[in-house]
Amino acid sequence: MQLADIIHHQITIQLDTLKTDEELVTAIQTQLGKLGLYPKNAVDGDYGPMTEQGIGEFCQRFSLLSQQHHQYNRAFAEKLLTPPAVPSPNLSVKREQLYTEYLNAASGGTADTPKLFYQGVQTSPRKREIENYPSYLMRKPDGKKLVAFPAVTTGFQPYPRVGEVPAIDEQGLDFLHPDIQEACLCVGSFTEGTFYGKWLGRNALQNDEFWSATKIIPLLYLITQGNSAAYHLDLDRCNIRGWDGFGDYRNLAVHDLARDLISYKGNIATSNSLGAMFKRFAPQTTLERWLQSLTGNDQSIFRGRYGEPPFIESPELFDRTTGQVLLYPDAQPPQWESNTLSAYDLTRMISLLGWHYYLSPSARIPGAQWHSLESAVRALGHDPARLTDLALAKLNLEEHLDPIVVLSKLGNGVTGIRHRTEAVYVALVHLLDCRPQQSYQPPRLITFALALRGARKLSPRNVNQEAVELDARMATEVTEVVRRAVQGELIVGS
Repeated sequence: MQLADIIHHQITIQLDTLKTDEELVTAIQTQLGKLGLYPKNAVDGDYGPMTEQGIGEFCQRFSLLSQQHHQYNRAFAEKLLTPPAVPSPNLSVKREQLYTEYLNAASGGTADTPKLFYQGVQTSPRKREIENYPSYLMRKPDGKKLVAFPAVTTGFQPYPRVGEVPAIDEQGLDFLHPDIQEACLCVGSFTEGTFYGKWLGRNALQNDEFWSATKIIPLLYLITQGNSAAYHLDLDRCNIRGWDGFGDYRNLAVHDLARDLISYKGNIATSNSLGAMFKRFAPQTTLERWLQSLTGNDQSIFRGRYGEPPFIESPELFDRTTGQVLLYPDAQPPQWESNTLSAYDLTRMISLLGWHYYLSPSARIPGAQWHSLESAVRALGHDPARLTDLALAKLNLEEHLDPIVVLSKLGNGVTGIRHRTEAVYVALVHLLDCRPQQSYQPPRLITFALALRGARKLSPRNVNQEAVELDARMATEVTEVVRRAVQGELIVGS
């Protein structure tokens, strides 16, 4: 049965009947997908939990009682078939107007939990697509059905080999507000099958504290070392076990721990204690040298924890299907110091993850395999800082870009050393621009990686208000980056 049949014949379908009608379920899933309530690539005619949730949210959005009464009638079908109005992109919006709007939205936030930074993945229209992120990141432009944007021009260079520092245009991010103290951005593109990048910066190689954004580094180290111990290992079948700080023996899936690390949900433990735990699989100097060997920045320091003891002081990584222990904890108690690195380091690390499939073997993280990196990709989809989501909504771009991948990691805090409030946003953004051009063109792949560190200090000091203003400023600048990316303006004049 089709939705049009329900309308034409004024039929009411009971839930039990709906579940057995594959054709009708397919039609419903298709329409829900257009509304962002069901993954478009998961349309299969099978009535499952995602379908039920999508219908429930649809009924709630349009004040329908169909789900509540388990009956689907003409009103339900008509509303589902009514195409939503697709707003035109709003790419001429003024930055200070955006800042005022974001400032109002950020009001009431605190120094510990700025509102926009901790908006949460549950608010994201992409929450159902996170499981598909790894497959989306494998799509490469072929010049026919998918083209790279912008085109490779002067200033682009092949993505650097491991240990090489790329040439960074330190005036390329002059458009950012002065509150953004350090920044690095790499615009990715292809030509003749080779992946290129153009690196832009503002104090991009200046080493300093980047707060919790650095937690992605020990997670990637764990994956690399796990695959080095067992090439075919899939991290999704691995657990970490050991005694926690309360004396309880814990045995937990790595992906669940990684997602808790990123999401700040605290379902298992605090993000800070998990970050410290992931650093216990090697001496801090070993982890630091590994980071330096990848980025080529031999000035970075990575010997700190995150303000709390490790969730498990002596963790073991093992394959739960074979029982093989793959990694043991460092035998020596750590000598915790500080984490002092650069915006470039973090941009490089998240790009090594998100662009792994695009990179030549000499540019990839040695030992890392995509089938394990996928776990980190999905975990980074759960970052509570939805700044890119906010940007796409403000620019009316969500209905024009599909699919959209956002991997990100926040960091924030009040520093007594520098006497100010700081915020960090690290992200890899991957978009397919499906907007029609003046003449026919296939979708355009837009992808970039960035790290921003902003700071705000008021006189007299008011750390909560500093956090509110910085929260709004970070969202505003991310929106400007996204706007320039889809307009092809990021590399203009740089």
